[in-house]
Amino acid sequence: MSGQRTLSLEMREFDPTDYPRLLEIYNANYPDYARSVVEWRSRDETVDRSKYYWQRYSFLERNAIVGFGDVSHVTDMFHPYKFWITILVDPSSQGRGIGGSIYERLSGELGKLNAAVAWAGSKEDLPRLTEFYQKRGFAEKLKAWESRLDLRTMDPSRFRDYSEKVLRQGITITNLAAEREKDQGSLRKLHELVQQISADMPSPSPFTPISYEQWEAFELKNPSLLPEGYMIAKDGSKFVGLSTVWRIEREPRSLVQGNTGVRREYRGRGIAVALKLKVIDFARRNGYEKMKTWNASNNASMLAVNTKLGFKREVGWITLEKDLA
Repeated sequence: MSGQRTLSLEMREFDPTDYPRLLEIYNANYPDYARSVVEWRSRDETVDRSKYYWQRYSFLERNAIVGFGDVSHVTDMFHPYKFWITILVDPSSQGRGIGGSIYERLSGELGKLNAAVAWAGSKEDLPRLTEFYQKRGFAEKLKAWESRLDLRTMDPSRFRDYSEKVLRQGITITNLAAEREKDQGSLRKLHELVQQISADMPSPSPFTPISYEQWEAFELKNPSLLPEGYMIAKDGSKFVGLSTVWRIEREPRSLVQGNTGVRREYRGRGIAVALKLKVIDFARRNGYEKMKTWNASNNASMLAVNTKLGFKREVGWITLEKDLA
């Protein structure tokens, strides 16, 4: 039976006209994280294909797309023989072996690429997906907890001391929009800071720096970036910390807080809290109601900051790894 099923599943390269169907299937699987075509395309189209491998396939049954499979390098954990795979199956077609069939095809691609390691993602509340990968030799490598903050009930006045303490140390907090207007060279300084901070964040594999051009394409030219909400801490003219924020097209009242971090020699002085408070203030002033963020479960200091500010921990996102070498 399974042999026939595999035969009826046709694989072809992803076509840009498949985006609406990709979003439909993704959003059906992850209704709480709905994406838009603009957001997805922007990310896909800005990957430097001359350095990073990236391939998506569409899987069809009787000429209708029932799933997708991706194989790609991870830009900030780049290794020529390590790849991330993603499998998406339309919920109405699940439980019939389609995911397994897509995995077989992707395994064939990994073989052609001489892959040494494959990564995949799941969530604590998707045990079937986690099991799917575990059955195929994957094991949990890292967990990132999602946390959410209700901006309507949060009282920032409780934390005024943090912001004042940071100011007394001579640290000022500005934003990307203001810095960019003042000095175009600030973008290079920001890129350097982002690489420094990212290198210290827990990840499943060693961090690899991203070129200025790739970072600019991913972050600065991203239609979801909010430059006025992207906070930067400065000591004189030196950039010492940052906290990024992104809007979500399908959730106009929610924001995603990306990386928040501070240079090593400036840590423990309350700067990260002050940065987050600035982002929260920006969000409240602009009518946002909710903020989502993610932290590695072993990043105790950042988890403590979020808890202090009133973020409530949600479900954990799991990175699974399989050794193919």
